Amino acid sequence: MASIEATKKRSRGEDNEETMDKPALKKQLLEGKSALDLILPISSITKELSDEDFRIITGTYERILYGINAYWENADDDSSSKPSLKLEPIFIVPAHTGCIRTVAIGGHFLASGSADEIIRLYDVKKRKEYGSLGGHHQGDVTDIKFHGKYMFSTSDDGTICLWRTKDWEFLKTLKGHKGRINSLAIHPSGRIALSVSSDRTVILWNLMSAKKASMTKLYRDEGLVVLWNTDGTKYAIMFDRKINVYNVSDAQVMTTIEHKSKFLCMRYFESSDKKEYIISGHEDKTIRIWEAETGKCVVEIVGHKFRIKTMETVKSKPSSESEPVTVLITASSDGVIKCWDVEAAIAAAESPEDITPLGEYNTKSRITCCTVHSGYAKTTGEVTVSEK
Repeated sequence: MASIEATKKRSRGEDNEETMDKPALKKQLLEGKSALDLILPISSITKELSDEDFRIITGTYERILYGINAYWENADDDSSSKPSLKLEPIFIVPAHTGCIRTVAIGGHFLASGSADEIIRLYDVKKRKEYGSLGGHHQGDVTDIKFHGKYMFSTSDDGTICLWRTKDWEFLKTLKGHKGRINSLAIHPSGRIALSVSSDRTVILWNLMSAKKASMTKLYRDEGLVVLWNTDGTKYAIMFDRKINVYNVSDAQVMTTIEHKSKFLCMRYFESSDKKEYIISGHEDKTIRIWEAETGKCVVEIVGHKFRIKTMETVKSKPSSESEPVTVLITASSDGVIKCWDVEAAIAAAESPEDITPLGEYNTKSRITCCTVHSGYAKTTGEVTVSEK
């Protein structure tokens, strides 16, 4: 079984891990007091813990995990006002000894990766802390992805580690890159994956055999983020000043999206009429929505005062609405989180000044990454989980 270690930073080249066997781990889970229950008193929460419509979790430079619950308001009255979101902190946890680089949700598990080379694990449904996984990466943990019963982690050391979530057994290290891995994307089928690295290559992995299938050079450009579209027929790679959309069939560039302001994050979005868009966050504090097929910028949203560091999307249904709303969560480097109705923003393309956030919250920290999951008491939400 993979080692579960103390939260202090592990020195490189030293084995100072405090291991815990399965019975001890189970005892800690059942009897131990979790950090998720320690920081904010329950009396500070105005809603039942299980009543959130969705939850936003962010990591920060200050090594703190923020859990922000989101509740729909103005959804049950008879007024014509549109539903809004109230964002309320549910936990604020000092989780690492280094900057948090990535956070991810898989089922009821929350994982965070850090510059301290450690992965911290939580059960957010039971509000319990599992412990830590360490000793397999020799560098910052840069990305974490869940798929089915498995978790994948990437690192500055150029490797991908594969873990089994049933018992957190470490299964294998995938090697192929010669530099820091910036981003990993698992195909919707779970059979293949793509990774991009500082070595300016993209690797296609066969996850059935856990081996490298092919490597493609990106020449002068370093891929920063890689994403699959909804049905897995295309993928997008984000670079410093552009995004390339590729066809899976021939790995050729189908569309190039360019802008003079640096791209810092991106998400795929499929509208209710099945049209694909790419949403990007930029250095110039602007959110842009692009047609994935043509590369045309549909709308620009100006709402943050600092650069857009990270973003996620989640489907959530206000009780007053007949259909779920796709909510875009954006976080700027000054710690402000804002939520937007994506479909409404596209519809208001002719008058972008009318686009206003559904809700916002200021963590007053330097946010580096985020993830989102639907409330566990809800049955209508769907989450698009990503990177940083």
